[in-house]
Amino acid sequence: MNKKNLLLGILLAFFILSGCASKQKEPEVAPSAPQPVTTNTQDSLHSYYDFDDIPVPTDMKLVPKKSILFESAAIKAGVVSFEGRVDAVSLFDFYVNTMPQENWTLRSYFKYGQYILVFEKPNKDCIIHIQNGSFTTEMQVWVTPHIISESTPNTLGPKAE
Repeated sequence: MNKKNLLLGILLAFFILSGCASKQKEPEVAPSAPQPVTTNTQDSLHSYYDFDDIPVPTDMKLVPKKSILFESAAIKAGVVSFEGRVDAVSLFDFYVNTMPQENWTLRSYFKYGQYILVFEKPNKDCIIHIQNGSFTTEMQVWVTPHIISESTPNTLGPKAE
């Protein structure tokens, strides 16, 4: 019985191995051409979302569920939220250096723990809030038009009574 099982095992192994050896190899596919490397120019380091004068680093991703945007013919305002694996200090430095290139004036800021930057243009304000999370950095960009007072010309429509 042992000789019979041994002979059967050898024959079975022979058939299995010969079947694998006779299998035709598929032709090898030439590797695809390497993708071009994107150079880190100033334009490729950031994107623009709903506000065309507020850059956002490409490592920060939009969080639509935490964002709200109001837009009419005369006004665009709201809060746009982002998350990403970006150091809060480098994000703070990014905005201190980049927003003036978009004609924003830095008015004030808080730093350490949480970062809050306040920027101004002639007709609107931008507040950027940066906070370290457990695994990511969270950022909110607040944009609001200036409040119209008696001394400010009304550029948005008829004067409210």
